[in-house]
Amino acid sequence: MATNVQSYNAGTGVNQLPAENATFYQTAMLERLTPELFYMKYGDKKNIPKRKGATAQWRRLNSLAVSTTALTEGVTPDGVDFSITPVTATVKEYGNWTKISEFLDLVGLDPLLTETSELMGENAGESIDIIVRDIIQAGTNVLYANGKASRATVAATDTITAADILRARKIMKKNKVKTIKLPDGSTGYLMFVSPDVATDLMKTQEWKDQNTYVSTDNRKDGMVGKLYGVYFMEAVNSGIAAAAGATGADVHLNVMIGRGAYGVPDIEGSSKPEIIVHEAGSAGTADPLNQFNTVAWKNAFTAVRIQELAILRYECGATA
Repeated sequence: MATNVQSYNAGTGVNQLPAENATFYQTAMLERLTPELFYMKYGDKKNIPKRKGATAQWRRLNSLAVSTTALTEGVTPDGVDFSITPVTATVKEYGNWTKISEFLDLVGLDPLLTETSELMGENAGESIDIIVRDIIQAGTNVLYANGKASRATVAATDTITAADILRARKIMKKNKVKTIKLPDGSTGYLMFVSPDVATDLMKTQEWKDQNTYVSTDNRKDGMVGKLYGVYFMEAVNSGIAAAAGATGADVHLNVMIGRGAYGVPDIEGSSKPEIIVHEAGSAGTADPLNQFNTVAWKNAFTAVRIQELAILRYECGATA
């Protein structure tokens, strides 16, 4: 999908925006888009060639039983069968748009087309990330805070603890989940946490001991430090099950991932949103008085959980 802004005169196909304007609006959108992408950036990317359908497939090779019997000289042992689990996902289109009157753009104190393009970037980023978040946080593996047995029993006081992080790490290790490479070049498991949970985490003595007097480089890209080989990303779009806990407490749905946890397929870069600006008059008879500009974004992508064992949802309360 093209990433340049396109504006066409209805019925003629003539580009109505100069190239420099197209680039300007695209840049304005991307400045607000990038900070909203937390979950999107850590999915395994799978490109679907253009005009080759809308479905991507990953092949997950299931683990083999260990071999502990010594070989007998000159005897070829029986081979073992291995199984492949295909994981498929179909790309879908998403988008949003709004209308600005030409008169408002003319008399307004602010450059509305530019600001609306920025606003669309924010809307696109948040929408895309929540779509990915909802898919990965629906995984089948879950750990409830403080030893609780269900979401309904998690209280607001069941906040994140170092002991729970150790339990989550143990689950990932016992599932043989490999670590992922992070932006600073280090490797570890990654947990997306809400700002409330991040605040509780940074109050713990264990977090202070490992993060207060070390380099702040690990806080780049939203990272808020590490504990026991688990890196924490403060994700503003983190999921919350409102009033789902004990006595109506909000339950925070944090997600820990390892390598190969989930994938994000797109068609020739279509997951990158395209901004579309139509100037007043470009709609022809649909806008006979040249009264309305429109600003929109559109993209095509999806997300899919590839390896359930590499995704762990940690549900906890948080301090108000």
